[in-house]
Amino acid sequence: MISLLLLFACAGNSVDTAACTVTADIDGIGSDTGNLPDLFGNYSTTFGSRASYDECGVEDISITDLDWISPGAMSIGGRLDDVEVSFVGAPDADLTAIMSEHGSVAISGRFDFRGQELHIALGGLLFENAQTERVEIEGYGFLGMDTNNDGSIDCGLSGDFNAKRSVN
Repeated sequence: MISLLLLFACAGNSVDTAACTVTADIDGIGSDTGNLPDLFGNYSTTFGSRASYDECGVEDISITDLDWISPGAMSIGGRLDDVEVSFVGAPDADLTAIMSEHGSVAISGRFDFRGQELHIALGGLLFENAQTERVEIEGYGFLGMDTNNDGSIDCGLSGDFNAKRSVN
């Protein structure tokens, strides 16, 4: 809270700018939201490119049909208490993100895809890839499908998930 107050005070120039050193982690080291400023940005994504599992067998829906996520374009932004995620190819998806103090990112929500409700859980670790000099989220994802609209997941698609942040 003190960091946020200092940030607002510095923005309004009501204090000496020498006292306005704000770390990248706006809400402080050891807090529950990790380093959200490092998470925010535009990403290129892949899903199921190295490992995948499809146990649905639903016609016209397989990992290869998910071109909104692989290859996809994702944006993460919003407020510290309401982090929003959007995919260019899935503008109607209702997705949010959280981040732990240890760098793990979880993205979850729902999306009506070709008449089927997908329950989405994507996640991994946020890190700076020294080889590419880009921030990445590397992990795994699960898309559960409600095939009969009863509110329960009936089958799933899963695979590796990677998001590479665009270079500024």
